[in-house]
Amino acid sequence: MAIVRTDPGLLLRPIVHVRDLPASIAFYERLGAELIHGDRETGWVLLQLGTVQIVLTARGEPGIELHFEADMPLEQLERRLHRAGYPVAEVATDRDFGEQLRVRTPDGFDITISRWE
Repeated sequence: MAIVRTDPGLLLRPIVHVRDLPASIAFYERLGAELIHGDRETGWVLLQLGTVQIVLTARGEPGIELHFEADMPLEQLERRLHRAGYPVAEVATDRDFGEQLRVRTPDGFDITISRWE
């Protein structure tokens, strides 16, 4: 008998879209952040700030995006959302963030859930 996993193991990792990546990196480093992945040349970085990891990216318009990483296979999570009446807006693969689902919350916010295999 297969074990059905109910906890998707979500980890929140906000993505902050910025106009000036080097200036933003310097700002967060002044707050005590440590650059742990990426660099100014890739257009995005992953920072560790205390117990929180945030992504800074120069892609897109300035703003903040809620991004979750899941332990659960995304196909299983997509089925769960669909059965509950929350259709997935997009399924994509990103070279930096892996397989992704984009879902609209009841309040109209888009969130992204990704998983690396």
